[in-house]
Amino acid sequence: MNEISRRAGPSLTAPDLVMLDHLVTSLVETRRGIAAFQALEAQLLHAANTLAQERVDASRSDGDLPMRDVAAEIGAALRVSDRTVQRQLGQASILAERFPRTLDALTTGRISRAHVHVIVDAGHRITDDEVRARFETAVLTVAEQESPSRLKGYARLTAERLLPRTLQERHQDATAGRRVDVSDLDDAMSQLTLVAASTLIHGIHDRLTHQARTVTTTDPDDPRTLDHLRADLLCDLALSGTPTAHEPAQLLGTITAEIHVTVPALTLASTSSHPTTRDGVLDAAQLDPAMLDGVQPVDTATALQLVGASPGWDRALTHPITGAVLAVDRYRPSADLRRYLRAIDQRCRFPGCMMPTRRCDLDHIHDAARGGPTNADNLTDKCRRHHVLKHHTTWTTRKQPDGTITWTSPTGRHYPDRTPPHVAFTTDTDPPPF
Repeated sequence: MNEISRRAGPSLTAPDLVMLDHLVTSLVETRRGIAAFQALEAQLLHAANTLAQERVDASRSDGDLPMRDVAAEIGAALRVSDRTVQRQLGQASILAERFPRTLDALTTGRISRAHVHVIVDAGHRITDDEVRARFETAVLTVAEQESPSRLKGYARLTAERLLPRTLQERHQDATAGRRVDVSDLDDAMSQLTLVAASTLIHGIHDRLTHQARTVTTTDPDDPRTLDHLRADLLCDLALSGTPTAHEPAQLLGTITAEIHVTVPALTLASTSSHPTTRDGVLDAAQLDPAMLDGVQPVDTATALQLVGASPGWDRALTHPITGAVLAVDRYRPSADLRRYLRAIDQRCRFPGCMMPTRRCDLDHIHDAARGGPTNADNLTDKCRRHHVLKHHTTWTTRKQPDGTITWTSPTGRHYPDRTPPHVAFTTDTDPPPF
């Protein structure tokens, strides 16, 4: 367990805090105003797109020339490529017609344009209007409380549960598109793009990162950054390694996974260990996809292969409706306590931070040196950056009974960091979670 001693850093004076408080208030209001103008721009682009589409419908022989005509006019006026404008016209109409609640939240400044991108990107494949409305209602509740990066994983998982085809079916089709592309850049540089299964891509990046950190540890004088080292190591491995052309399923065996299996309480209480339909037949659509670092959904078949190669499991007992973690099967101090907290925290507990807990420190809210106990109520996961911030500045934290960590800033503002939201199935008698 990493501990960082508290040392008083350079503190802000009272006039500095007054100025900072004013600046933060002004920035919040400015961002709210920017969001409102961005929503207005989307509405204007949607109106222009509607106008162009009506001309397209009226003159079928002209193809999309009326659309190009409108895009060229707007592009010339805004000094933007008409191709870019035509793409923006379509995106604005998708937002206005398919995600009206999201547009309204942007108009009132409750969310940012970045939140909109996450919501539309995750939900655009849901074609049923009623189902998409359920998705939108669920994700907006989280969007108004969390950063876009934290919203992404929840939005993707929510959308996955509502799509008519399972992730496993779609993943099998998508694997036919795996490829390697090369695009040339300036200054004698080129870019290599690999499209493959998420588990393999993240596994490659994680391995390169571990190797890069080993280099920096063994040779502190090496001037290369982690990005430089990852690039150099990948070139070295690709050019000097032995090609074997394994299938993706065979390559999964090279990845060591840390598996967290969540088990709804009602499932444990029932006589069946599998979700069933009303006719008593196993329905794979009722199974939540696995999540890669809490962001990227992984199909069930791939997850099961990783589980089979895992040396151990950490089972987390969750509430069947809220998805809140109730307990784990190895709740003891030290390593097991860390497992328990990782199951709850999932990432650094500073608002907006997405550093996964496997790269975080376990920190006492009330310092151990000052009598703070080493238990779940007094421990949270923090990345090194925010661990240092808490111990070396006047930022303070407080943990609520529901797991919310409230950070108090030097200006006295309170920023709650809630436990990660969960998507959970309900029984026929339970109210819907949306």
